[in-house]
Amino acid sequence: MDFLEPHYPNKQKISILYIDDEPALVEIGKLFLQRGGNMAVKTATSAEEALSLLATATFDGVVSDLQMPGMDGIELLREVRRLYGPLPFIILTGKGREEVAIEALNAGVDYYLQKGGAPKPLFAELENSIIQAVEKRRIARALEESEERYRTVVEDQTEMICWFDSDSVILFANEAFCRHFGMPGEEMVGRRFTPRIPPGERDRLERHFASLTPAHPAAHIDHQVIMPSGEVRWHGWTDRASFDGAGNLIRVQSVGRDITDYKRAEAESLASRQHLKDVIESLPDPTFAIDADGRVTLWNRQMERLTGVPAAGVIGQPDCDPRIRGQVRPVLAEIVLGRASEETNSHHTAIRWKDGSLTGEITITTGDGEERVLQGRATPLRGPDGETVGAIESLRDITDIRAGERTLHEANALLEWTLDALPEIVGIMRPDRRVIRYNRAGYGALGMTPEEVVGKPCYSLIGRARPCEVCATGTALKTRKTESVGFVEIIGFVELHMSPGRGRKYIP
Repeated sequence: MDFLEPHYPNKQKISILYIDDEPALVEIGKLFLQRGGNMAVKTATSAEEALSLLATATFDGVVSDLQMPGMDGIELLREVRRLYGPLPFIILTGKGREEVAIEALNAGVDYYLQKGGAPKPLFAELENSIIQAVEKRRIARALEESEERYRTVVEDQTEMICWFDSDSVILFANEAFCRHFGMPGEEMVGRRFTPRIPPGERDRLERHFASLTPAHPAAHIDHQVIMPSGEVRWHGWTDRASFDGAGNLIRVQSVGRDITDYKRAEAESLASRQHLKDVIESLPDPTFAIDADGRVTLWNRQMERLTGVPAAGVIGQPDCDPRIRGQVRPVLAEIVLGRASEETNSHHTAIRWKDGSLTGEITITTGDGEERVLQGRATPLRGPDGETVGAIESLRDITDIRAGERTLHEANALLEWTLDALPEIVGIMRPDRRVIRYNRAGYGALGMTPEEVVGKPCYSLIGRARPCEVCATGTALKTRKTESVGFVEIIGFVELHMSPGRGRKYIP
């Protein structure tokens, strides 16, 4: 089934810079994105080429592969943020690790898409993400321009001020108030004036004014107003009532301002936080976050499965540690925040800092009573001014990996023991005839230690400067099968049998 052509509300074409070190893939992406006529795509095959193009041309957004030779996608993202600010930037990657996603989000990526599967759904999602990111940036730019215009208009007087009596007759209105509602002061004062209020706000406003009493004469309210043009805007008002000795209302002084831009920014911020929460909820690894005071602020579904504790039972609570580790503390996130030190942590192993994150391993008992090995990775969370406001930690179950490593170690130990137990001389060497190792019988026959043998050409061990004229190693390399050489003088006389390692870069 063909995908529907995307709808883009702005008729102007979107100019996109697409970077991928695989020319074939970048050309496919270009063809797909340009198919609807909404986009003009310029391609590059390296981050360096992309930076050169950005320096000489203007683009509405950037799409970059994650893994590229030299500068990768995240490094390019950081450079673009440094040079071009909030230019929309989308990263494509074949890897789905959460640490990569978090690193990209911390670097300021707009969207992070994972490659794989059918190309049509991928490029359709990419196209939609480009449109959303570019339109969001255009709206933000328009909002910035609107705020600047508004700031210029109200620079000398930012607040609207009016007085009105119990019958809503305007007793006084300053220029800002009159200008805002589009009415001259002489027409405003002395007449009843009540802005049009959306039906859903009227009851709330009535309760607000009814709450003003001699004991509590002041209150604040944010509400919507229908402007004379029909536009709905947000106002924030602080009202102070004056009463006579009998408690009768004399007048109300209202000081207010238009807070529409703030409300829009607040809604955008809430949407952004919800987006981040959705990303973390979808991570395959247990992930939680704490604030600077150690209170839990995020607890994803995988954490619920790991601990058996629902998010509702831990969000906002201090000391998440007992819910995660039983008697063990501290968690890595606490160390990142400076609430604990590495020296006080005797429960984690392999603790180290890398790329601004702290990693370590710990063995826990799950809610099902099963013992598991977890690898934690904690990263500080920064506020708008760069201050540390919390930390996020992800836990990856590496029980099977560590079990496999133990099995491999045991197998290697068994192989070592078996080789050393053989009475025959057994050696392993590279195609260039440099020795990887001999068994104990080999070192004994040569009268040398491993340090004296490993890495040296085998022929040098018998005093030769060049390979033997008849060399079983060379023959085995050519024929790719086991070769034998009759009696060759090394120490006494020995018979050599050489077999090529299948799929390996050595010859045993």
